[in-house]
Amino acid sequence: MEEALDALVDMGYTDESGLTDRAQEYLGHHKIDNAIILAAGKSTRFVPLNFEKPKGLLEVKGERLIERQIRQLREKGIDEIIVVVGYMKEAFSYLEDEFGVTLVESDDFDVRNNYASVYAAREYLGSTIVTSSDLYFSENLFQAYAYDAYYCTVYVPGKTPERGIITDDDDRILSTMYGDKCYDTWVTLGYAYFNRRFSENFKSIVEPIYSLPETANKFWADIQDDNYGQLYMYAKRCDAESIHEFDSLEELRLFDEKYVDGSDSYIMRQISHMLAVKESEITQLQYLKQFETGAFRFTCRNNTYICTTKPGNEERLSYQGRVYYSCSDYKTGYVRLYKMDKNIELRGRTAVDTAAVLDELYDLSEDFDSYHARALPLCAAENVISPFANLPLGFGFQERYIMNNTYSFNMDDNFVGCEKLYPFYQKLSEVCERVFGAKYTDARPFTGMHCIDMIVKTVCKPGEKMMILDKAHGGHASVKPVVERLGVEVYSAPYDLEENDLDYDTLNKMVVDEGIGYVLLAPSDLIRPLNVERIDTENCVLMWDCSQLMGLIAAGLVDNPLRTMSNIIMFGGTHKTFPGPASGLIMTNEQHLHELMEPNINPKFLRHSQMHQKISLLFALVEFEKYGAAYMSHMVHCSNYLGEKLRAMGHDVADIHGHISRTHQIFIRCSKEEMETIYDNAYKCEVTLNKKHKDLFHGYGIRLGTQEIARFDWDDSALDTIASIVDMLSIKNVDVEAVRALVHSLPEKKIHFAFDGEELDRFKKLMLR
Repeated sequence: MEEALDALVDMGYTDESGLTDRAQEYLGHHKIDNAIILAAGKSTRFVPLNFEKPKGLLEVKGERLIERQIRQLREKGIDEIIVVVGYMKEAFSYLEDEFGVTLVESDDFDVRNNYASVYAAREYLGSTIVTSSDLYFSENLFQAYAYDAYYCTVYVPGKTPERGIITDDDDRILSTMYGDKCYDTWVTLGYAYFNRRFSENFKSIVEPIYSLPETANKFWADIQDDNYGQLYMYAKRCDAESIHEFDSLEELRLFDEKYVDGSDSYIMRQISHMLAVKESEITQLQYLKQFETGAFRFTCRNNTYICTTKPGNEERLSYQGRVYYSCSDYKTGYVRLYKMDKNIELRGRTAVDTAAVLDELYDLSEDFDSYHARALPLCAAENVISPFANLPLGFGFQERYIMNNTYSFNMDDNFVGCEKLYPFYQKLSEVCERVFGAKYTDARPFTGMHCIDMIVKTVCKPGEKMMILDKAHGGHASVKPVVERLGVEVYSAPYDLEENDLDYDTLNKMVVDEGIGYVLLAPSDLIRPLNVERIDTENCVLMWDCSQLMGLIAAGLVDNPLRTMSNIIMFGGTHKTFPGPASGLIMTNEQHLHELMEPNINPKFLRHSQMHQKISLLFALVEFEKYGAAYMSHMVHCSNYLGEKLRAMGHDVADIHGHISRTHQIFIRCSKEEMETIYDNAYKCEVTLNKKHKDLFHGYGIRLGTQEIARFDWDDSALDTIASIVDMLSIKNVDVEAVRALVHSLPEKKIHFAFDGEELDRFKKLMLR
């Protein structure tokens, strides 16, 4: 600071009395000449207040917005102020007499965006501040002198719809961005300063393109975006709390409590009177530009309305495929309400804009598909099925019925045609006997949780006792409420956190001492299988949910208790380590347990078992017999390799006796703050994973799954990249674009360990019939 002051003295710009004449002369060359306030727009998002007065004339914190800015400009010595008007232009006429401003009319305010307003005042452009009438500056950010063009900017954490900027080390704006790229960034907000160079270049650029149809919707900032070489600016960094822009009435309510229930709007008062509500209950206001001027939609007390301020004689309106019926008691000469009817049909039909509904469905489907095509899948609860296993979902099986299962099939109780489905159930039983050693197989449940519901309903009686694995120790959170709802008394299984396994001695003693008839274990989080073979099932039935381990068991990489234990039911969801459809599978070798479940699941508790899922599961099982061992081996390798890489990067990766994982899962233990940072950044960067708050993670952590990336047969080089991605997610101010670039650099997501070629093509021909 002292060096800078000494330099000013040496150059003759300052002395002991302050600024010298030379300094005053220099500043004179950089004095801001005037200010242009843009006030021509309709501010359509500010319904319904904008129907009654221009947004710039709203009173906020006791002052009209535009008047506050005029006063702040005058405080900085800027006397020449030009206001560009258009919409409701007469409302601004008083400013000429009271504030001595110059009004300039924009003829194109209703057909062109705000660059037309700047162009309308082009004769005044020089060393000029350009601002909008609807801004509120908590402190006076205007300045009397400026050297180069700049735009006020503020830092916005998280995602923002505003115009984000990228600058060089001197704060020159190099480029801008919108949409998904705008996370934790500086955005342009507030006023801009045009120096003479910028003003002259702006006018020369706009002149030849002004009347082109493709420029009609442009903001003046869009013109700048297209011409950075000539229209460069610098970023003026401002405190986010010093600049306020209100895009809707609901945003203004948060800033000025006056607007919560007293907006001084005739329309709002009329609606409040009609519906007998406070203004604060009128929310989610949305301008409807496809209707006549003066129509908007809002929500009130769980109902949705359309309000028109230029009422016609329509008895109903259609919008986005829904019908809004005129509220006969809710109309005046100026305001009329139409209420969305959620179920009334007109002449036996509901009026629906089918094309609009299909467009919405397409957009949602496309968004889902493109997201998963881009995202890095590290969620341990999901998997993908192969094209071969996916085929039966389109073969028409879904619509067909069959009662009972392989072991209880009876044609007299069934439908004609069901005999064509019965062989598939037989094949399911055969392949499960080969793969799992199961004498009795039931594939009728829909999911792993549905398996639990079916088993407990058919095997247990209300009042009986059951031991379960707690959520804190990795158990599925839904088990306890489900079994308690079915009338079963629940006990917590004793757990040894150091071993990450059950305390089997205590467990076996509790079973005997408490008379516990069932032990239901449904582990959701596990990096090593529970050693369930240590459970003494002489006095209880073990219900073993192997959803997370099903593929590993089928591949022989994890012990299969079904082959070695008595009194066990093994079951689970079929879409985690096992790469099948989202379905359920129950297996046992105990005839007495089988006989409790077999005749009662269907048709007593389940009628239609959705055969398309079952046959898809059959296809997946046959495919797994051939390729499953190689797939599961690669999956476990991915878990350990990735875990070691992350540990080398400084992350606290859990292990058991030096072994990071025997499954598809990796546990990263961390603080709550780091967990939230990783999770939030993963959302921004399109990486799917889970955050955890459990004793298993010593409090907080992140769970990763490798089953999907292993299905793509990605090599160690890809795993190195994934480790770098996960490591970057732990950075507070992560470079989102850099992470996404790494994600997009990963190999193609092509499913391996699956049938292709002739086997796939032969079955595909069935779909073409």
